[in-house]
Amino acid sequence: MRSRGTALLFVLASCLAPLAATQEPPPAEEQPQKDGGQHDDGRRTGGRFFSNLGRNAVGIFGRQNLTPFLVGAAATGVSTTFDDELKTYFAEERRAQWLGDTASFVGKPYVIGPGTAALYGLGRLTHNQRFRDFTYDLAQTTIINAAYTTAIKYPSHRLRPNGSNHLSFPSGHTSNAFAWATVGMHYYGLKAAVPGYLWAALMGVGRMESSSHYLSDVVGGATLGVLSGLTCVRRDGEAIKSEPQLSLAPLQSGSGDGVGISLLVNF
Repeated sequence: MRSRGTALLFVLASCLAPLAATQEPPPAEEQPQKDGGQHDDGRRTGGRFFSNLGRNAVGIFGRQNLTPFLVGAAATGVSTTFDDELKTYFAEERRAQWLGDTASFVGKPYVIGPGTAALYGLGRLTHNQRFRDFTYDLAQTTIINAAYTTAIKYPSHRLRPNGSNHLSFPSGHTSNAFAWATVGMHYYGLKAAVPGYLWAALMGVGRMESSSHYLSDVVGGATLGVLSGLTCVRRDGEAIKSEPQLSLAPLQSGSGDGVGISLLVNF
């Protein structure tokens, strides 16, 4: 029993390890305006949504993510030592069915998708800049996290503890919960981080309770979620380099007896 309790505590500790390993600055201080929000940075706009998605998709491989990735990968590897024991423990009986069923429902795509879209829409309508930026990054993070979770699930081809399919690693429910908690912490600090990460950890336990995932699936998902959240809040806030501009113009020779075309490229 003690080892099982240790394993459950390991869920939260190892899931938060990638976040603790980062040097990510604390949430930006609010700069009051008439609307009580922050200054608009001009980067989190609807017109840049898809280009920002591309930046975030590439940015997850950025140098800043190396340390949290290595820490999370190590935690995932260590957690495999508890996989079989916890599988047996949760397979014996439904010990917290309410948690397993709730985690399963809340993390479904048909719940997360509309919920994210609704928050994004509210963010576009509000004048509170902090909430606008929060919902923008939340939408970006949800898409990026879902894409990478799916991209890993199929090649890994790991059978779930309940044998339902081969999409066990990583836990998508857990990765999305930790991604949301990471974005929430960036914008609202501990008042969002404490309940956010607590719920994310319970989400992981709930997925094990329903025999949908192993412990290492949960820790791996948490690592991916933290990396997705950190990447999106960082990359969405970076200055966007000016795009190259190409222009053509007629050009007359110095002697006046010839005409040509000048090519001007601005980087």
